[in-house]
Formats: sequence, C-alpha cells, structure tokens
Amino acid sequence: MIGKKLTKEEIRCEEIFEQTTVRNNEGRYKVRLPFKKSDPECKYGKSRDIAKKRYQMLERKLQKNLELKEEYSRVIEDYIMQNHMEVIKSESEVDNPYAVYLPHHAVVREEKETTKVRVVFDASCKGVNNISLNDTLLVGPRLQQDLRHILMRWRAHSFCVVADLKQMYRQVLVDERDADFQRILWCPEPGKPIQHFRILRLTFGTACAPYLAVKSLQQLAKDERERYPLAAKITLQDYYVDDLLTGGDTEDEVVEIYNQMTKLMKCGGFQLQKWCTNSRKLSDHIVQENQGQYQSFVFKDNNIVKVLGISWVKASDNFEYTYNCPETEDQIITKRKVLSDIARLYDPMGWIAPVIVVAKIFIQKLWKSGLNWDDILLPDLQKEWRKFKSELIKITDIVIPRWMGISRRHIFELHVFADASQKAYSAVVYLKGKLGNHVQVTLVTAKTKVAPVEKEISIPRMELCAALLATKLIHEVVQVMKIPKDKLFAWSDSTVVLAWLSGEPSRWTTFVSNRVSEILTILDREQWNHVSTDQNPADCASRGLSVTDLIQHNLWWTGPDFLRKDNHVNASMNFTTNEEERHIKTLAAVVLKEEFIWIRFSNLSKLLRVLSYCKKFLMLRVPKKQRVINRIVTAEEMQNIMQICVKKTQELHFSEELQQLKSQGYVVKRSPLHTLNPFLDRNGLLRVGGRINKSHEDFDKRHPLIVPSDSHITKLIVLDAHHRTLHGGPQLMLNYLRAKFWIIRARERVKKCYRECIICTRYSRQNNNQLMGQLPDARLTPDRPFKSSGVDFTGHINIRFSPGRGSRSYKGYVCLFICMATRAIHLEAVSDLTAVGFIAAFRRFVSRRGLCQHLYSDNGTNFVGADRELRLMFNRAKSQAPDEIAQLLANEGTTWHFIPPQAPNFGGLWEAGIRSTKSHLKRVIGDSTLTFEELSTVLTQIEACLNSRPISCLSDHPDDPLPLTPGHFLIGESLITIPDNNYSDVSKLSGLQRWKLTQRMVHDFWKKWSDEYLVNLNQRFKWSMKRSEPEIDDIVIVRDQNIPPAKWLLGRVIEKHPGKDCITRVVTLRTKNGLCKRPCNKLCLLLKS
Repeated sequence: MIGKKLTKEEIRCEEIFEQTTVRNNEGRYKVRLPFKKSDPECKYGKSRDIAKKRYQMLERKLQKNLELKEEYSRVIEDYIMQNHMEVIKSESEVDNPYAVYLPHHAVVREEKETTKVRVVFDASCKGVNNISLNDTLLVGPRLQQDLRHILMRWRAHSFCVVADLKQMYRQVLVDERDADFQRILWCPEPGKPIQHFRILRLTFGTACAPYLAVKSLQQLAKDERERYPLAAKITLQDYYVDDLLTGGDTEDEVVEIYNQMTKLMKCGGFQLQKWCTNSRKLSDHIVQENQGQYQSFVFKDNNIVKVLGISWVKASDNFEYTYNCPETEDQIITKRKVLSDIARLYDPMGWIAPVIVVAKIFIQKLWKSGLNWDDILLPDLQKEWRKFKSELIKITDIVIPRWMGISRRHIFELHVFADASQKAYSAVVYLKGKLGNHVQVTLVTAKTKVAPVEKEISIPRMELCAALLATKLIHEVVQVMKIPKDKLFAWSDSTVVLAWLSGEPSRWTTFVSNRVSEILTILDREQWNHVSTDQNPADCASRGLSVTDLIQHNLWWTGPDFLRKDNHVNASMNFTTNEEERHIKTLAAVVLKEEFIWIRFSNLSKLLRVLSYCKKFLMLRVPKKQRVINRIVTAEEMQNIMQICVKKTQELHFSEELQQLKSQGYVVKRSPLHTLNPFLDRNGLLRVGGRINKSHEDFDKRHPLIVPSDSHITKLIVLDAHHRTLHGGPQLMLNYLRAKFWIIRARERVKKCYRECIICTRYSRQNNNQLMGQLPDARLTPDRPFKSSGVDFTGHINIRFSPGRGSRSYKGYVCLFICMATRAIHLEAVSDLTAVGFIAAFRRFVSRRGLCQHLYSDNGTNFVGADRELRLMFNRAKSQAPDEIAQLLANEGTTWHFIPPQAPNFGGLWEAGIRSTKSHLKRVIGDSTLTFEELSTVLTQIEACLNSRPISCLSDHPDDPLPLTPGHFLIGESLITIPDNNYSDVSKLSGLQRWKLTQRMVHDFWKKWSDEYLVNLNQRFKWSMKRSEPEIDDIVIVRDQNIPPAKWLLGRVIEKHPGKDCITRVVTLRTKNGLCKRPCNKLCLLLKS
C-alpha cells in the first residue's frame, strides 16, 4: 500500500525487480521470479508425479463436461498459439530434476463477458519435500491504491472512462532461467502421449505474479513519463490491478486520455479493451479508431457495467444495487445461511451503511446466542431475519449519482459527522462544493462498527470511538481528494466528547487520553463543532434504518440543511465535564515502627535470609580490623533474626504486659497471658513460665516464645510449620509449633491456615452432598413394565468366535434395560459399542418387552468400570451415536432423557442393576470365555434370577403370601418358582371370566406394589440434610475420579440449575477447558463469591 513502511522481504523483492528486470525489443518487460533465497533448486523434490495425478483427475472431469473441455482446450491452445508457453521436446530437458510442475484447473466465472473460463496454475501444490513453489517466492508489497480511493477519485470526474487490460499477466515475460519453475502437463489431442510445456509468461497462481504485473505496469509509466505525462499519472493512481477507472472534466480531455493511454500501453506490450464511457465524443472516437476490428472485444456498449463490483448504469450515469437471494418460506435458516446472505451485500463505500449496520448487529446477536454454524435459528431470530431480508428486495430502488457534481472550479469543504448508540457507532463524510451561489453537498463515504461483545462500553466512550473513526475516515478522504486542512470540519452531538477534545489529553483516563491524542494529531480542536442529534446524519448509521426508510431519508443522502448555508460553523462553545477525569489522590499514611519490612514477605525462610543479609550490610560500618563477615548465612544468624522479629512483634502487641513485667515482675489478671505466668528472658523476649520448669526438655520447649494470634509474623510461622510438616493436619502442626512457640488461640490460627491451603483443599474437602432429591414420576406411577426404562452398559466381556480350543476372542458388552417402576431387568449381549450395536439391542428389547416411551441414560460420559479403554471407546462411539439413536427413538415414539454429566447418583437405579448383574456374572463365568450364544443363555438366566428378587419386605410368618417380585408384573409370578400344573378350575371359566381374573391379578399386584414397595421409598438413608447451595461466581474444585487430585480443575460457577423442589443439585461451570455441567456433589467450595 502507498505510504506503508515496507518489510525486509518486501524491500528484498523490490531490489530484485530493479536489479534483474529488462525490456526487450518490443518494449515488453522480462522479469525474474523473486525467490526468498538465491538457490531455490533441490528444495521441491519431484513434482511431476503429483502434477500427473492431478492432470488425470482434470481429464476425467473434462470428459464429463464437454462444453467446459472445449473452452479449457481453447485457453491452453491460445497459450501455445501466442507463444506464451512452449513444448519441451528434448528428453534431457524433460528429465531436469530441478524443474517444478504445476497442476492446473479451471475457474469458471459466469458473470464475465469475455473470459468465462480461466486456467489457474496451482503453485501452492507441495512436492514430495512438502515445499511448494509459492513457499519459496516473495509476495512483494502492495503497490496500488485502495479500491475505495479509486472510486472516490472516479466520482470526481464529470466524464468518466472505464477499461481493462487484455491478459495483463501474460504480457509480462519470465526470464528463461526461471521458466522451468513453471512447467505443466497437457495432451493437445486425445489418445496422444502427454506433453511437457514450460510457461514463458506470468501465470495465475504464483504468489509473486500480481506484484510483478503491477510493478511492470508502473515501471512502464515511469519509463515513458516524458512522452505521455497524462497517461503516466493515470497509470500510477487510477488502476486497480487490470481495471482502469479515470476521467476528466471535458470531453476533449477524456479523448486525450484515451489516445495517450492506448499509446503508453502499446509501448509495454499491453492492450486496453472493453472501453466504456459516458462521453459521446469519446465513444465515436473509439469506434472510428477501431474500424474493422472485433468491436465487441475492443469496445463495450452495455448499459449496465460492473465497475469494481458495483453496477454502473451508463445511460443515467448512476450507481444501482442488486441483491439476488431468493428464499422460500420452508427454507432452513442457520447462522451459516445468514452470513452467506449478508455477504452478498457489497457496499465498499458505505453508501447503505444504515442497512448494513442492522445486519452487523444481527450477526452479533447470533454470536451472543451461542449458536453453532449449522444450528437452526430460534423462532424470534428467524422472524427478525425474515423481516430484514424482505426489505432487502427494495434495495434495487436505491440510485446514487456517479458524478458528485463538482469540478476544479468549485470551492471544496469536507464535513465528517460522528455518532454512537449502545449497539454501534458510525462516521459519514460529505463533500461540499460551492460555485457562486450554487452549493452541492454529496455523500462520499461512511463506515460503521458494532460495539464490543465481551465488554460493555459507556455511551460517552462509544461517542469518542465514533469521533476517532470519523477522524481516520476524513483523513483518508483528504489523502485522495487533496483538500486543504483549513477546509475540514468535524461534527459530534456529544458534549462530553467535545469537552474531552478541548482539554489536554493527560487530564483524562488512559482510554480517553489515548484516543484524544490520536484525534488531535489529525484534526485541531477548533475544527470540532457541535450538532444536534436530529441534524446528525451519522445517527442513521449508528442506529440503523430499513431500506424503505433509507430511500426517502434526505438527511443521509444530502446531509443537514445547514451545510447549504454560508455560515454553518458554530460559535466557540466551551464544554466542560468531569467524566473520565484523571484524579490525583493524596494518601496520608502512618507507618508502624514494627513489621514494616516483613509484612511484604509471604515466606518465613526468605524473610529471615533477607534480614540476615541486611544485618551483614550494616556490619560494613564497623572498621575492617574489628569486623568478621561470613558471606554465607548460618543457622545461628537466622535464629538471631527470628528472635528479633518475635521481639518486635511482642513490643507491638504486648506492650502493656512487657511494661508490667519490667516494673512489677508479673502481669495483671485481666491480661490474656495471666494463665501462662510469663517472664522475660535475658534477651528481653516474652516466654511462657508454666509449670514444667523441672522437666529435662530443651529450654525452648519448656518455655516457648509467646506470639500473638493476629500478627503477620505468626502467620508466617504457622505457614512454615505447615510446609515443614509436609502439609500436615492441625494436630501435627500444633505439636511442631509448641516446641518453640506458644501462639495465642493457636488452634484457631492453625485450622485457618489448613483451610486456606489450596493443595490440602484438593485432598481433604468432602463432597457437597445436597438433600436427596424427589423421585421422578416414572418411579412412582404404575404403568406397563418397561414403558419407562433406564439403560446402561457393563464393562467388556471376552467372547469367543466359536467353541473349542484355539478360537480367538473379542470384546463384547452387556446392555442392561431396567423398568423404572417395577425394577424389572432385561439383559442383552452386544458385540460392540457402536450406534449400530445399541440400535440392534434396543430393537430386540422393544420387540420382546413392548414399546419404551421414555428411556433414561447417563449421557454417554459416565460409564461403569474404570478401565481406560472402555471410556475411550464410549467417547468415540457417542460422537456418532446421538444422531442415529435419537432418530431411531423419535421414529419409535421414544423420548430419550439424559442425566447430568458425571452424576451417577442421578442414575442409581440402573447402577444398582449393573452391580447385581456383574456380581452374578463373576460368580457364574469366572475366568471362562463364552461364545455369543452361550453368553446370551447365561444372561437370560441371570435376568430370571434378578427379576425374581423381592422388591418388598420378606415376612417370617408361614401364612403370609410370597413377597412381590418384578416377575409378578412380567408373567404373574416369580420366574424361578416351580409352576403349578393344576389348571382344571381355570379351564371351566369363560373367556370373559378368565380376562376379569387376569385383570384382578394385575390390579392386586399393583395394589401390593403401592402398599408394600412404594411407601418404603419415602425414607432417605443418606443425604438427608439440606446443605448450602453454590452461588454464582463461587470458585470450586471439580472432583474427577479418573485423575489425581493434584490435577483437578478449578472452576467458576456461572449458572445454577435448580430442580422441581427449587434445590440446586447441578451447576454450569467455566474452567480453563471451557463450559461444563457438573453435579454439586462433585464440587469442593474453594472461595465464596
């Protein structure tokens, strides 16, 4: 980009061009490929095989599309006919190991009028050494001006000209020494051998081609500047790659531009084509100049012309917008679809910024909603989007004059307006031209930005950001249109921003100061003026408008009315504000004589070492002959320093006791030290007198130093004891401390230290088991067996392929289904953990047990068993299972319910069933390996045993009936009881009587279930107390049985999920790995919010 500081690689690329580029006899430029290093050979490896495979794929594609094949062949033949590439005939040259073969493919551009098929050469294709040609080429700096700048300059001409260069890249020669880096494979005739070609011109696909082509064009302008000064100036500033957009104030001027440009381009071997102009004189001149030539190729006479992506209507000399994105009512709307539709709104100049900003705000709303790319929008968002999109059809009614209605005779002014809302801020620039009494005001350009998502910014700060955006925007326009600085005016409706701009930047806070400084480097304070909100056109772009409102919004298209008056500048207005002012606070502090040094330390050993060195430094005042200084800190020195610290602490906290002991030898009864019978030792330290003076223990243990409970030195002593006892518990720490110190309220201080230790918290904190929740409806409602069921898998079981010795085995699994009401169990052997395996087991289950209306499971992340392989297989399987299984269950009329992740207590019913099943399996199978058939047989027998377990209390009385079992609900009796063969009485009953008898039996079973089983579910055998709930922003430790406690994650509670009884048992956390949902009993509270 012009004016941009070049990087080292860009400077190197420029030097290579200047040192190696030459012109041939025709005036064409011959360039070298700018390699990053001077020896590119031997880096790529063999690329011919890769190019050959890609060419074979291309051939198959072209055979399926004969029209594309014909066009593709025509393009390649054109390369050969114009000698832009040549065939390699010598076998020795073909086998050049340093040559690079480029795969090629077609890019179809239906909107183009001439070259609809472009052949692109893939220089980014990596060779066997994993290096591509583009990896070794310098890209070069950006040379041409921004697209916006070219459009601004083009709008200033009353008569305009549009053209483009024919095959721009292919007019620049590549040095013969570099041609072998551009080889391709091509077969001109079907059935003939593939031929090898080297390309002699710049090609589409190489990283340096855009730079070399544009640089050659600009070099041509510099070389021929004396012969064609007007054309040279236009070439340097009015080209965008190969598109020319220029013009003049008179028709004679544009004719002269045409003549000079065609001659200048011809000098370098370039040719301009597809001329288009609003000048009738130039049109006639072009037709006359090119008589006998292919007119549609040289001159374009279409009414609507695409100019840098914008539709220009030549007849009316206006710009128009097009938007083709039909939508049906039943079309699925996703975030990806919305962004695709919005991307069709091409508005580089910001003329429809009030409409675009509505789309930007809507996109931001989608981001805040947390939707994934292919998630369907919520109903309210769909409604909002459909309403916005229905308005976009009217965008074709917007008409913008191409010419701004000015000439060199006008007196120019630039006015920029800034405004902000809670959601976005904007800036818009108008050009005011005055000629006599006539005033023309034209919209030049505009920009909008949405407010940040993460952090909310105040309105005054948003207004300041808008002012900065306006400053940068008007500076950009000034660079293009060359308007003097004294003709620039900036407007804002925020008095706070104007007050900030009128004050010195150092007066404000950092956010405001930085932006005010940047604004004032471009615009002076005097150039800022106040405008009322209703006269501020930037207000339209900060809040947004519908297309209907924008079409009729004169304030946006022509600016406020006061711009058409002579004296529109406000008189000097002094705005003042205290907002965001930097305050200098004076703090008067009294420094205590004690603890002023060690209060900055958090480690006792470090404190003692530092003070020991300080004491050694003070020894330097002693004459050399009298001092003895050891560079190493000894244990004795650290002990002396410890006594000094304790003495200073005692003087601060026990000043009265020390005074009493010095004056009368004892402390008064009201002193907290009275029971310790304290005394002063020979160093003036306060020690415990106590009652064990006659003991043979050390002096420090018989008479420990007395330290207060709430001093910083005490905190360091206790923390040091905690570390020296290797994070010992309170009792161990107390025993360690009592050998040297007597801490007032020691147990309280020690427990506090233990509680605040994060490492100990990970290992010692208990689960936060909340009050046991209410049972779900499925557990309490009489219903057909297995209508509501839970499902889970056991760990793997080795299964043989066939009986007999030598047969291999594989891993199988047991799928357990359990009835939520009757606790009846159904077991299925499953060969793997894929979605297909589960679906097959589920179909066998419902085929024998009836339709399952509600299915409960553990969310696929919490599985029985701890072996690592099982968890990996389940996690791998669950990525594909939900879609298939959920679709199956939906088709079967089954609703799948998931318990929270890592919360097995929410699925205690099937966990208990799994435990019972595994217990039987271990006892029956042992170390044996069964076939699938044998395992299925064993499972059905285990299932019968489990379904014969009593679910109500057993009675010791012989006359009481047998207890209720799940088998009673399945077949009317326990599955392992001896059947009663006497059916003579039943056979005499009619069909209706037998049906009533059966119904009566079922009713009796359910009554017994209600009387004997259901009432026993009332008791809570654990978790019977309601505990405190975690609060939002609490810091917790997330317990995980699969990793050591030292690696448990820290998390912050961001959302609570209370149950039907309004008690929270599940929360959403934010950890370093993202968001996750966990039960409260897996959390250890570390820090309250």
